[in-house]
Order: sequence, then C-alpha cells, then structure tokens
Amino acid sequence: MSQAEPSELFRRQRDHLFFTWSVQSQVGPLEIVDAAGPRFATRDHGWLWDLESQVYNVSAGHRHPHIQRRMIAQIEALPAAAPNAVLPIRAELGVLLRRHTGLHRAFLTTGGSEANENAVKMARLYTGRSKVITRRSSYHGATLAILGIAGDDRKAPFAKDLAPALHIDDPYPVPEAAAGDPSAWVASLEAVLEREGPETVAAILLEGFTGANGMQVPPPDFWPRVRELCDAHGILLIDDEIFSGFGRTGRWFAVDRWGVRPDIMTIGKALTSGYAPLAGVCVSQPIAAHFDDHKLWCGLTTYAHPVSCAAAVGAIEVYADEDLPGNAERVGAVFGEHLEGLRRRPALAGMIRDHRGFGLMRLLELDRPTTGLAALGLQRGLYIPTKAEKVLLCPPLCLTAEEAGEVAARLGDTLVAFARA
Repeated sequence: MSQAEPSELFRRQRDHLFFTWSVQSQVGPLEIVDAAGPRFATRDHGWLWDLESQVYNVSAGHRHPHIQRRMIAQIEALPAAAPNAVLPIRAELGVLLRRHTGLHRAFLTTGGSEANENAVKMARLYTGRSKVITRRSSYHGATLAILGIAGDDRKAPFAKDLAPALHIDDPYPVPEAAAGDPSAWVASLEAVLEREGPETVAAILLEGFTGANGMQVPPPDFWPRVRELCDAHGILLIDDEIFSGFGRTGRWFAVDRWGVRPDIMTIGKALTSGYAPLAGVCVSQPIAAHFDDHKLWCGLTTYAHPVSCAAAVGAIEVYADEDLPGNAERVGAVFGEHLEGLRRRPALAGMIRDHRGFGLMRLLELDRPTTGLAALGLQRGLYIPTKAEKVLLCPPLCLTAEEAGEVAARLGDTLVAFARA
C-alpha cells in the first residue's frame, strides 16, 4: 500500500489527536511498526535508518533490553508516587546525575521546555535579578516564556505578546577578528552586558552545542569568556544540554569540549533515551544550598515519576557500560570523513556548502532549500530530518562504523537524486 493511501489507524489518530508543529490536514502518515538499534520500520517504507533518533532523543537505540527491564521492574514494584515520596529509584538517579554532571542536586521535569523554564525561575530566585541573555540562533523550548527568551523563529506567531529578548549576535561563519580582538560573539555579549547593566542580568542561557538552529561551532574564546564574565558579575551560566547531552557530541556533555563548568545544566531528551518523559535542572552546590533555606517555588504533578526515573537510570547505565559517548566520538569521526567525501563528489559539486558538527551530531548545509529531500531519503531507506537548507544527521549513538558507511552511501545516492531533480 502506498503512502498516499492512509490506513484506518492513521485516520483514527488524526481525527482525535493533534500532530505537533504542523498544519493538521497536511500531515502524512508515518506508521511505525517495529524498531531496533539505530533503525525503525514503517508500514509504507519498511526499515529506515533513524537519522533523527526520533526527536534527537533515542540515543541508546531502539528497544534496548536493559532500559526496558529497568522500566518493567519499576512498574511491577511501584508505578506511581507523589512528588515528595522517597523512593530507591529516585535516590539512585540523583546519585548518577551527580556523578556524570558534576553538579550537586537536580530538579526533575517532564520535558526540556519545563527544564529551561524552571532553570530560569531558579536563577531569578537565587540572584534576585530578572534578565536572561541567549544567542540569537537558539532554541530552548516551546513554552511562552522560553520562546520569548530564545531566538527561535517558532516564537513568531506570539511575538506581539512577548517581551523583547536579549540576544548575543552570533553570525556564522564567524567573522575573523583582528589580532588581539575578541570574536564577534564575545564582542556582542560584552556590548549587551554594558548596555543592560550586568548587575541586572540573572543568567546567560546557552546550548552546549546548538541543535536545530544550525550546529554553529562557537569561536574558541566564546565559552571561556562567557564563564569569565559570569564570574565577574555574579551572573549564572545555564548550559542547555537537552539536545547535545549524554554523549551526542562524543562527550558526556557538549560544554566539556570547552573545559567550562556551568552553574546550572538542563538535561532531557537522551536522559531516558526517549523511553519515558523526563528532563531536569542540575545545579551547583551554592545554588542547592540557597534553597535549603529559601523556598523553591517550582513543582509538577508528575515530578520524578518512578517509571521515568527507572528509564533514566537504565539509559545512563547503558551510556556508561557501552561507552556510547566514546562510540559517538569514534564513529562520528568515520561518519564525518564520509560526509566530507560527499562534498568532493563531482555530482554534488557546490551543492554542499558546509559540513560541521561533533560526534554523531552533524549537519550538512546545502546551497538550496531541502524541500523534497526527505521523501527521496525514504525511498532509499533513510529517515532524514531537514530544516530550510540544512540536513541534520543525528543517528542513535549505538551506530557502528560499518553502518555509518552504509548510511553515508545511501545519503550520497539521495543527494545525487536531489541534485538532479
């Protein structure tokens, strides 16, 4: 049956549930019938290499037995509990987060938007200040407050209701600075702080490595200078690792590449490998100590849900035991070589303007909009996420070097067909 003939299941779901980020009448069916490792199978297209890891979250791969066993054991032991209940699985997760983030205590949420929302609330409560600075090319979530603070174009329908945002201008490629001068990104941040008054700024919120808005590699002086400025002015540095965390870039957290420790880190997506909803806000010891004596005005009904905590414990154990961050670094290097090879193919001459990224978080920037590319990928066994002129390539971290070669070969054939279309 062709994709043009939706199943009864698709019609029933479309009639009664919304699909996200879409005009409902234009949604096409993606009926997933099976999944394993770095691939999933659909009713219409068979097995596909999952280059989006579903929503950039299934980092351990599909249907990992260890994560499933952890979840099933918790369901059988205690599937639900109030936020203030003391449970072994909650304590176990807290210890693991402390070990891997290096931060002291975590506040758990159900998704990344909530994590960043609560991180901002905590920063304002701790500092007594209100302003938050972000990069112009940034995405931190879909709630109104976070849309307003960040730079993503998905805020446009609500712009009239949102306060003006404070953005670091982050042109890319980064213009070359004169010897001894700061990079354009740093200069922009310093100008924003001078204009606003650093004593009014509660936090600088940055993605560890930017995801959907372009994967721009920051200039070498950026992260270290941000840390210096935060220290100098009592500003909290919030590192959003929701997309880039838990090994995606070949490090446990992307910010590790620049040797900077944040005051607050937000986590999500791969925290549970997408097996259950969970995200969080990890804070330093001084911030944790502040809330020992001051009320934390944050809470959710399904806070630290036991089954979600079990999924997170299972996922973190898999990342550590199977060294998936290291695998992402090694296989990502191989994948990157293949992608560079595609840039040199005569049939693709000039079409691929840039290839960038780290680990298994990579991007191709084309010289034209990517309309139609995803459909061509489906014909060749690839599920490819695209945005404007960008092709995002983020497979599960269990991908092998041999599989990376196969994916790259199929991607090359897809791009050649796209160039000729």
